[in-house]
Amino acid sequence: MRLHDYQESAVRFALASFRDYGGCGLFLDMGLGKTLTTIAIMDIWHAMHPESRFLVVAPKTVAVNTWPDELDKWSDSHRLDYAVACGAKPDPGKRTEALEAGATVTIINQENLGWLDSHVDVWPWDCIVLDELSGYKSPTAKRFRLLKRRRGNLSSAPGRSRHGRPVSWVLGLTGTPAAKGLMDLWAQCYLLDGGHALGSTLTSYRQRWFVPGRHNGDVVYEWLPRPEAYGRIMGAIAPFCLTMLARDKLPGLPRRTVIDHMVAMPDDTRTAYDAFRRDKWMELDGAEVSASNAGVLCNKLTQFTAGCVYPDPGMDAPVMRLDDAKLDEFDRILQESQGEQILVFYQFRDELARLKARYKGMVHTTDEPGIVAEWDAHRVPILATHPLSSRFGLNLQHSGHIVVWLSLTWSLEDYTQANARVDRQGQERPVQIHRIIEPDTVDARKLSVLAGRAELAGAVMEELRRD
Repeated sequence: MRLHDYQESAVRFALASFRDYGGCGLFLDMGLGKTLTTIAIMDIWHAMHPESRFLVVAPKTVAVNTWPDELDKWSDSHRLDYAVACGAKPDPGKRTEALEAGATVTIINQENLGWLDSHVDVWPWDCIVLDELSGYKSPTAKRFRLLKRRRGNLSSAPGRSRHGRPVSWVLGLTGTPAAKGLMDLWAQCYLLDGGHALGSTLTSYRQRWFVPGRHNGDVVYEWLPRPEAYGRIMGAIAPFCLTMLARDKLPGLPRRTVIDHMVAMPDDTRTAYDAFRRDKWMELDGAEVSASNAGVLCNKLTQFTAGCVYPDPGMDAPVMRLDDAKLDEFDRILQESQGEQILVFYQFRDELARLKARYKGMVHTTDEPGIVAEWDAHRVPILATHPLSSRFGLNLQHSGHIVVWLSLTWSLEDYTQANARVDRQGQERPVQIHRIIEPDTVDARKLSVLAGRAELAGAVMEELRRD
């Protein structure tokens, strides 16, 4: 395989980090070829240590499609055989068969980590690749606690650990290591170096670099970084974490333009929106709608901006449709696109239902078999998907360059990963990202949150880059 110069640099950095720190974080922008770079790392390591075996843990779509496709595509350039252990829960036979194959590389999806942990007491893998490391940012999540325990084998003598052979290294891949803030970094970096850089516990990490923000008595809802925290945290993880930015490494990528479409909320919807925000309860079409806490309130207000409201659970009532203001604006974008294919992101099933009702057979979804091939053949006028369903492993850059957000997400990671379905290496046209916004609503708050998180995430990526 012929790597780009920046990919060769990433390979060298990773191999050195494995030797010195037992782990490495490659924080590479979307489209820089994290999978190919990792294949090269594993191939070189395997050449030096033929007895080594690798476990690749990835989001399901990436595990089932991207990793096998890339390994097959570059099969003439590496000596790695692989097996995919991603069978569904009702039929674990495929997973068991993959494990029994004894392949050099075993690929499994994140959801099956618990099954793997209970099914295999003595892990035969010397090295672990965590594709989309940001999926382990929560220290209370089962998948983190499981890997933390397995990661502990790194310092155990071979044959003496309850789980068998020690892990030689852990490689973490992501383009968004701090999507929500610096608190996200502790769990991810712990899995890379065993807690040496940022502390062995989340409590010690907080005490060292954070102070309580919003709290109620002893319950802290938000931790704020101390003034010196950013620089010191970046300095602590820089020896084993590497950032590369697409704008630096792929200067030939077409530019990206973000276009915000400000659409006035219809008067009737505005009246209901303001009343619900104030009272947190109302009756619509004979059905009750209420918000018991701030999270539910935000979700309900987002429904209003989407032109629909879902009744409370247990109510025998249909979704209440309020208006099609955003769909009308989408229609204008569609007309102006002059036949170009459009990737549209929605948040609620009712948005998808109304898209299908309005545009009939023009609307397709990402769960359809062979949808990428159909898209590349220009037979999909509108491809509709939820950002959580398509943020990984869906490469649409060869035949589309227009993205529309009917309803924005709060998550910077979901937002950037979703846009990267078309805004990535191989794209030859300027990317357009259209965001349909209703001013003076929760939509405006989402824009502010995404901008703030993007600023911090960008600063983290800048700090860890190496020219």
